[in-house]
Amino acid sequence: MSYLRNPSFEAPDIAPWTRMNQAAAVQYKIWGTSDARSGGAVLVMSTSQMEGSVCQDFTATGPPPSISCFAWVRSASQSPVKGALAIWDLGANRSVAARFTATPEWRLVTCTMDTAGSGPRQIRIEFYLRTTNHELWIDSVNAF
Repeated sequence: MSYLRNPSFEAPDIAPWTRMNQAAAVQYKIWGTSDARSGGAVLVMSTSQMEGSVCQDFTATGPPPSISCFAWVRSASQSPVKGALAIWDLGANRSVAARFTATPEWRLVTCTMDTAGSGPRQIRIEFYLRTTNHELWIDSVNAF
């Protein structure tokens, strides 16, 4: 079971996903489309500043002392979009990231991080964009 809420963006409210890095430069929305990877909607994000990001925080409890995340990404156009899927262990102030280049075809991106301790851990799943002014579609994000 995923720790994330609204992981496939089917709920009309974008919360608890939020803008984080370069927040003022990031545009994001849930968009209904028949081209979604699953269901009928995707998260669409773009940024006018390098490393603009969208994230969701949650508390992970109990073992195992690791977090894995996977997501499907694609470019909204023929232009490639560079980005990264990151996992943050906020209590330990460290992260790991999987860089990707999204194309017009859906692509699976995965990332795993060993976390500190076995008790409750504050975790952030974050998508960064390194390509500016192009839309990235995100769907079916799961963290466990």
